[in-house]
Amino acid sequence: MSRPRIVVLDDNEMFAELLAAALEEEFEISVGHSGLQGLALCLERPPAAVVSDVGMPELDGVQMIRELARRPELARIPVVIVTATHFNTISREDLSVFPQVKRVLSKMQSVETIAAEVRAVISEAGGV
Repeated sequence: MSRPRIVVLDDNEMFAELLAAALEEEFEISVGHSGLQGLALCLERPPAAVVSDVGMPELDGVQMIRELARRPELARIPVVIVTATHFNTISREDLSVFPQVKRVLSKMQSVETIAAEVRAVISEAGGV
């Protein structure tokens, strides 16, 4: 049986790689560094979940979620938002209007804590 796939999106390549490393034993990981790459990865093969930063080039995390929501084949993919700085420009409440956003986390949390939340979201969605 194949492992569930997670798309990890962050323009901070080090953070994306750390999170991917924390999850790669249980999941197939695809890493992108912009919302546009994330949308392309999801269209290529819908993942079990998306973990996304908010502030990214080309298409930010919120714009990418809007694009996922507009497409019936992608609208149910659970999304975990992980951001360091964007709670001053966008609130958790702003993100909660999107039903696919299951968690909003801070990069101040440990990678292990974030990985545990991602596992929980996939489990809740029936992906594991």
